[in-house]
Amino acid sequence: MPNQDVFALAIEGSRLALDLAETMVREAITRFGEDRAVEFPETCYELPAIFAWDGRDTSTLGKLLPIVTSYKEKVSGTVDIANALAAGEATMVAAEIIEAVKYVNNPEPYDGTPYSGFLPDRIIRELGFAFVDDTIPGAAVIVGRSPDADALARTVRDLQSKGLIILACGDVIEQLLASGTQVGERFRLYPVGTGTQIVHALNFAIRAGLSFGGIQRGDREGIASYLAKRPKIVVLEYGSLDPVLAGAAMAAVLNGATIVTDQPVEGVPEKLIHVKELDKMVQEAIEARGIKVRLAPVDIPVAYGPAFEGEVVRRPDTYVEAGGAAKTLTFELLRMRDEEDVEDGKITVIGPDVDSLPEGGRTMLAILVDVYGKKMQEDFEGVLERRIHLFVNYAEGAWHTGQRNVLWVRLSKRSVAAGLRFKHFGDILITKLKEEFGNIVSRVQVTIVTDEDEVRKRLPEALDVYAKRDGRMADLTDEKVDTYFTCLLCASFAPDHVCIVTPERLGLCGAVNWLDAQAAVEIDPHGPNRAVVKGECIDPVKGQWKGVNEAVYENSHHKVERFNAYTMMEDPMTSCGCFEVIVAMTADMQGVIVVNREYLGMTPIGMKFSSLAGSVGGGHQTPGFIGVGRKYITSRKFIPADGGFLRIAWMPRELKETLRDRLQKRAEELGEPGFVDKIADETVTTEADGLTEWMAKVDHPALRMPPLIS
Repeated sequence: MPNQDVFALAIEGSRLALDLAETMVREAITRFGEDRAVEFPETCYELPAIFAWDGRDTSTLGKLLPIVTSYKEKVSGTVDIANALAAGEATMVAAEIIEAVKYVNNPEPYDGTPYSGFLPDRIIRELGFAFVDDTIPGAAVIVGRSPDADALARTVRDLQSKGLIILACGDVIEQLLASGTQVGERFRLYPVGTGTQIVHALNFAIRAGLSFGGIQRGDREGIASYLAKRPKIVVLEYGSLDPVLAGAAMAAVLNGATIVTDQPVEGVPEKLIHVKELDKMVQEAIEARGIKVRLAPVDIPVAYGPAFEGEVVRRPDTYVEAGGAAKTLTFELLRMRDEEDVEDGKITVIGPDVDSLPEGGRTMLAILVDVYGKKMQEDFEGVLERRIHLFVNYAEGAWHTGQRNVLWVRLSKRSVAAGLRFKHFGDILITKLKEEFGNIVSRVQVTIVTDEDEVRKRLPEALDVYAKRDGRMADLTDEKVDTYFTCLLCASFAPDHVCIVTPERLGLCGAVNWLDAQAAVEIDPHGPNRAVVKGECIDPVKGQWKGVNEAVYENSHHKVERFNAYTMMEDPMTSCGCFEVIVAMTADMQGVIVVNREYLGMTPIGMKFSSLAGSVGGGHQTPGFIGVGRKYITSRKFIPADGGFLRIAWMPRELKETLRDRLQKRAEELGEPGFVDKIADETVTTEADGLTEWMAKVDHPALRMPPLIS
């Protein structure tokens, strides 16, 4: 098919989409009125594609018609690449309006279908860290109908093994479901829908720029430049193009994507590529888009990749389990050993492996990893040990939660039937530890123990090691070190953001603590973590040091001149968008609320998490608001210059209950044993006045502090 035909088809598709959008908006206005609110669920970016590319207000039905009319005027009959791209933008805008009207008509338009529809901001933020450290090197949109369902299933496995997230649109969804492929958020395979629902794949990518890159409303040049670099999107298109799909394809090109199709098109280098052999489409796509796959292949009998990290093995699907509800002794331990004590690549299983255990049974389990390396340090043991959880979870059908001696491990019936065994944990850990920590680890051996006597025999060593580690960490404070670390993992997504990681303040994503960063510097001295000598202390109360300021200034491209570690009210740390929770000043300036990204409801400051995140992220300093990791909430260095831990007046109930033990311990340290119950949640109030009344009722200690702004 000549390019001119593709362009003409896209122009036709834009007109069809705009006509349908206009019809649907007029019908909705007749039914609901011009002032009816328009919004997608759980986003602070209104209609994100229009928000980014156009910038006009889309908050009500009456404001949509002028937008449709203006885009009709932008697309002419000239068949060339410029007009085809204009048609792509028009198709994207029309599709987003069509989808938004569906949500006006029905808040859950895809309930009861296999389609996800709009993907909330929460998913983007949860994936943020994996995006920025290249665990997820890009995203693939698969669309159309594959001529070979088996080849499609292989393609999905290939994409998953390479770490890409997948957004599916069209008949491919039904094909995947028929083949037994598991879809949904837990597998990072999102079935957005059919037809105009493809816009949900586009606005997913666009929101990465809005969330992490600080791109402002209507900044066309900014969003185009951002999407040209990140996130790296490829489109795998199967079957003949219809007009609307052709328009959507041009919209994808506008948004920086590379399209690989099985259809015989003339093509555009690096943008529109024909590949005849279905099994070669993925490789062609990632090469054309410049996607770098970090994941080394792991030789096990099931699929392996970050797509399976969120997979949950339910009890009815479980072949065998250890720990957790099974109540069997289960633990894991990684130790640094002498060179002569580690035989590289050795895997030993002591006791019966899975194939010798009954289906539905339980077992004791010890996962013991011995490592050697010239640069390996005892302080790094815990850093590497915590990766066991992640690496095991990447195996399809393997479920691992917890750490140390509080573990729960399950293998699914399906994975065991495919050949997965406990011994394969050894293959996984040897491969991944040497892949990620090759600079400090040169030898790895793994011992898997299921024999009851042997598990009990080896437990005391593990408990002794855990206790010694805890002792070292408890003694590690900001004051006792001369060096902090930067974390620039998010720089590719939020170029002006700089995390400063201290012993008592982990990275805002919750994934990088001081020891993690120290180990990362040893692994890659030129990587995202760099040592920062604190230097002269400028303000010990607010937590400001000359050396830290210099590092922040240089790494923020001279955008941030000063950084205070111990206050959120003056020159606080910037945020990228990966934060686990947001801390925000209350309306009366007497307290702070803490809200986690999983909480979808309203807060007492009149904003949901998604709206707060839109204000806090993007690498800007926002006094009165900070994004942080969950564990920082109970740190002794939690905003101490602002009153610290006892300033907390409200947090969602789920977060409070999850952290209750840590919250209670910190409250007792401060001489306020009843404090946790003085923290309001959504069952008490989500109103500013209600929170003020509650604080007075319970005699909240923050009321005895000066206002956050004097």
